[in-house]
Amino acid sequence: MRKIPLALSLLAVALEFPVALADAPKADPSLDAFLQKFNQAFNTFDPKEVSGHWAENGTLVSPVGEWGRGRDGVARVYAHDVEMILRGTTSTFRIGNARKLKEGLVLLDLDHEIQNARLPDGTQGTMKLHVVALVEKKGGKWSMLDARPYAFLPMPPAAPAGK
Repeated sequence: MRKIPLALSLLAVALEFPVALADAPKADPSLDAFLQKFNQAFNTFDPKEVSGHWAENGTLVSPVGEWGRGRDGVARVYAHDVEMILRGTTSTFRIGNARKLKEGLVLLDLDHEIQNARLPDGTQGTMKLHVVALVEKKGGKWSMLDARPYAFLPMPPAAPAGK
């Protein structure tokens, strides 16, 4: 009997189950364009320009728990983040997942990488955040309804056996 190399066997299994190979959902191209413009605005450190990407009744909760309601509130929270963390940094946002909830309403999982950030221990380096954002398209234009940036906690050590 002829042996089939492991790689070919795995390929055969993968072809049997195409769902495992399927790509993640693709975002609407206009949503990608909106996120690029938002990313550019974010890197200007201009609170008014950044908050202009939010809906009038939108909200932002910063990673330190500061709430901003409406565009003025979003601008205030973003300005505070600039002073605490963002000044002198470069941010990059990438769509990790886009879930269409209904026509014109999408829940986004965004990866937010901040180069040269002021880290919680006072040093500077790369900060990686995750952002859950609800975006809405009205009149052909996307805007943020709600955004919640946060950092994942480090994995705790394994619990001792038998405890």
